[in-house]
Amino acid sequence: MSELVAERGVPSVLSRRRLRVLVFTSVFPGQRQPLHGIFVFERVRRLAELADIRVLAPIPWYRALNHKALEGNASGGLAITHARFWYPPKILPMARGVLLAMSVGRHVRRLHRQFDFDLIDAHFAYPDGFAAGLLGRWFRRPVCITLRGTEIPQSRTRIGRWLCDWAIRHAERVIAVAETLAERAQEAGAPRDRIKTIPNGVDSARFHPIDRGAARRDLALPEAGRLLVAVGHLSPRKGFQRVIRAFPRAIESVPDLRLAIIGGRGREADNSADLRALAGASGLTDRVLFVGAEPPDRVALWLGAADLFVHASDFEGCPNVIMEAMACGRPVVATKVGDVERMVPFFAGILLDDPNDDAALADAIVAALGRGWDAAAIRNFASMRSWDTVAREVETQWQLAVQSFAGEPFISSTDDIETMVTRSRDP
Repeated sequence: MSELVAERGVPSVLSRRRLRVLVFTSVFPGQRQPLHGIFVFERVRRLAELADIRVLAPIPWYRALNHKALEGNASGGLAITHARFWYPPKILPMARGVLLAMSVGRHVRRLHRQFDFDLIDAHFAYPDGFAAGLLGRWFRRPVCITLRGTEIPQSRTRIGRWLCDWAIRHAERVIAVAETLAERAQEAGAPRDRIKTIPNGVDSARFHPIDRGAARRDLALPEAGRLLVAVGHLSPRKGFQRVIRAFPRAIESVPDLRLAIIGGRGREADNSADLRALAGASGLTDRVLFVGAEPPDRVALWLGAADLFVHASDFEGCPNVIMEAMACGRPVVATKVGDVERMVPFFAGILLDDPNDDAALADAIVAALGRGWDAAAIRNFASMRSWDTVAREVETQWQLAVQSFAGEPFISSTDDIETMVTRSRDP
C-alpha cells in the first residue's frame, strides 16, 4: 500500500487532474534566436506530457518587426504565441513589468477564451514574473514563478528588490532552481511552504561521454594538445574575460593549452568585441577560438573534445552547462556562485571562492589538467537528474498552486487515489 505524500500545509486526500497551463516567458527559443532559453524549452516540452500547455513568449517590439508568425507557431510539439512587447529600450526599466503585462493582455484574453488555463507559469521574477502576477489578478488565476538567478543582481537596487519581492509574494507557488534563490524567496516574504527548490535537469542521451579524438576530428581540431572549453552567452557576467586573463599564466605550466569559447549574443550585454580585443592584446589570437553560438548537439561534441570545462561566472542559479559538461564525463573548474557548490562534488572538479582572482583561476585550471579524474563517476553523478524528473516535480507544484488557490485539498499521485479507494471498500 503506497504511503500518502503531501507538501507542507496541504492535505493529500483528493485526486489531481490534468492541468491546462499558460507558460509565460520572454526567455524562449524563437526564429531569430533558436538557442535562447533552451533550459526553459527543455523543461516545458517534458511538462507537455503531463499537462496541456500553451506558450506565450513575448518578443521586444524592435526584434519582432520582421518576425513571422507572431500569432503562433509550433516547436517541439508546443503551441507558441510570440506577442510583441512594447517598451522603450534602456528607459524606465522599473515600468517594464507593467508594460509587459499591458502588451500581452489581449493575447492572454484570446488564449483564455480558446484555452481556459488553470495556471500561469512564469520564469524569472522580473519582468516576466511581475507581469504574470498582474495577469493572474486580472484573469483570477494562480501564478507559479521559477527563480533562475537574475533576481540576485536585480535586487541590488531598492526599486529592483521591491519589484522582485512583489512578484514573489504574489505567486501562489515559487520554484527556485537553487537553494540560494529559495532563500531569496523567503526574504521577499513568500511562505516557506510555498517555495520548492527544483534544480535543472540534463539530457543524458544528448550529453554523454564520447571519444575525445573522434570528437576533435569531427570538429576539424588538432588531436594533440589540451583543450579548455567554456560555454555561455557572451556577456560580462559569464566571466569569459577572466578565463582569457588567466590563460597566459596557465600556459606557462601547460604550453599546449588552447581555449574554445562557445556562445553568442544573449539577452544581456554583449561583450564579444571586448573579448576578442583582450585575446589579441594578450597575444592569444592563435590559442583562443571564438566558435559562436552552437546547437545543443554541437555543444555536446565540443564538450566531448575538451579536457576540461571552465565556468567563471559572477552569479548563477543552476547553470545547465555545468551538468552537461559533467554528463559528458568532463571535470569542471567553476566559481562558487548560485548552487554550483552543490552541483559539483569533490570528485568532479575544482571550485573557486573569488570570481575575480585570475591567478587562482589559472592555478585551478593547471591543477585540474594535471589530475586524474574518474569520467564514469562524474557522468553517473550528473546523469542522475533528468528533465523528466524535473517535469514531475514541477507538475506537482502546479497542482499545489491550482488546488490551494481554489481552496481544494491535494493528492500527490494516482497511487494515493487507489489507496483511498481500497480503504473505502475495506469493511
